[in-house]
Amino acid sequence: MMSLIPFSTLVNLRWVALLGQTITLMIVDLYFHMVYPRQLAWSIIALSMAVNLILTISQKRRISIPSHHTHLYLIYDLGQLGALLFVTGGLNNPFVVMMLAPVVVAASFLPLRQAILVTSAGLVWGGVLYISPYQLPWFQMGLHLPEHLRISVLFALWISMIFIATYLGRLSADRHKMEQALQATELALVREQKLASLGGLAAAAAHELGSPLTTIMLVVKELQTHIHDDFKPDVDLLAQEVARCRDILQDLSLNFSKEHTAPYQSLPLEVAMDVIVQRCNNSRKKEIHIQGRGGQIKLTAEFTHAMMNIINNAIQFASKTVTIDVSDRHICVSDDGPGYSDDVVHRLGQPYVSGRLDDKNEIHMGLGLFIAQRLLEKCGAVVYFYNNKGAVCDVKLQSS
Repeated sequence: MMSLIPFSTLVNLRWVALLGQTITLMIVDLYFHMVYPRQLAWSIIALSMAVNLILTISQKRRISIPSHHTHLYLIYDLGQLGALLFVTGGLNNPFVVMMLAPVVVAASFLPLRQAILVTSAGLVWGGVLYISPYQLPWFQMGLHLPEHLRISVLFALWISMIFIATYLGRLSADRHKMEQALQATELALVREQKLASLGGLAAAAAHELGSPLTTIMLVVKELQTHIHDDFKPDVDLLAQEVARCRDILQDLSLNFSKEHTAPYQSLPLEVAMDVIVQRCNNSRKKEIHIQGRGGQIKLTAEFTHAMMNIINNAIQFASKTVTIDVSDRHICVSDDGPGYSDDVVHRLGQPYVSGRLDDKNEIHMGLGLFIAQRLLEKCGAVVYFYNNKGAVCDVKLQSS
């Protein structure tokens, strides 16, 4: 598995960092003539330039790096910056805030374990900088901050690293979940569209093949009447197979006309709900009641799959009954189950949020409701979740 961060980006950003370090030291040397261990500082920068030059040459043969190696590059960056800060004042140096940069990158793009390793390296370097014997470069004698202030800077650096890593790590995890859920939504929609197209093709094939099969059947019947007895078993077998083909085409056409209504077909809302309910998984034999009358609606792939998810969710958690109330531009799906948990009801529709136990006391992740809400929003609908003697999913459709 390759890293999300291109190899060239890591190398180029390191060149930018080295350029900034070089310019800073040149200003300190040429304009301020400050006292600091020049040879050590410049040696650290020169060594890092040599390493980065080798990496720059090698990047022509490498587009990206394995994901399990990315954190090593960031730990190296922490080490190079930490070593430079160590000989230029340690925690006395205001550029110590740059230690946060690799931690931010790790928390944003790397897996949890690698992000923890990079953050831990940053915390260790914070402690190392605290014990640095070198003073901040200054005009004559080095500037040394009071002990209490240095301790405060150390804890501020540590807390910043931990807080930023935790904060960005949580955002990154949520973003990853969202991306996975959106990918699942797209796959579900593509599947629904393919099934709808397949249904249309099946119906068309059944219609087109119906006439030739009827003609063949008529010819076979004529043969059965006039053919010699020696050939009659073969003709009877041919008649049976033709009848079988006709039955298969009829079943194929019937099944797809029921289960995969074409997207352009407009139906009354209560009829559309009945079509969708027939496609739902009701293996637990729950009672499903459709009440009321509604306006016309087109059974698009998005709408069909979304309502299937909502109804399947209600069936899964209902004790005995699922009720679908229909009005002009409104659908209310309710069940007589335990309802949504109070601590997650306001977050329903987000990926991997459910908090409900089904009738077998199994917990579920709520991905179906997230997909349903996303697909209905694409259709212009608004979805509400709440409890009322069980769970309720309220869908307000876009006005015609």
